[in-house]
Amino acid sequence: MAIQQFALLLTLLLLLASRDGGLAVGTPSPLITKACAAIYNFTGRVSKETCVGTLSADPAAASAKDTRELAVVAANLTAANVTSTVLVLADLVHNLQECLNIYREMDDTLAAALHEFRAGHVDAASEKLSAASDMPDECDILLFQGSAKKNPMSKEDVDAILLSNIAYAISRAVL
Repeated sequence: MAIQQFALLLTLLLLLASRDGGLAVGTPSPLITKACAAIYNFTGRVSKETCVGTLSADPAAASAKDTRELAVVAANLTAANVTSTVLVLADLVHNLQECLNIYREMDDTLAAALHEFRAGHVDAASEKLSAASDMPDECDILLFQGSAKKNPMSKEDVDAILLSNIAYAISRAVL
């Protein structure tokens, strides 16, 4: 098998091997078994079991007649993975931009609350703090509902919720 074909297959296998869990393993073809043993011996980075499980789960790989066909299948799997990842990242970037807008609005709301405190308008400040305390949840929900299904800002959101609720509760106690 040519080095380029090994590289394509290795890329796919590294992406899949880095995931939690694994793919269902079908009955591996002799070609898959042989290729996966060679890949493990070549790289030492992808276990034979992971390789066999990954390739055996794809009917096109299971029916490949030679290493060229197997490399094409692996390249197609890699392309599908990368396309999916690009879509998830694009959605994540879009949602992070929305979160940035939410946090900018929260920043403005908190600045207005501080202005109200300085002016002696505790009621108005308290209302603004109450509104601000809900804003991090909007970001959290937005990110979890996106295609990434995770929030890389979880700690910051939790901190903002905690601190804004503390400020709001104290302002209510002052009344």
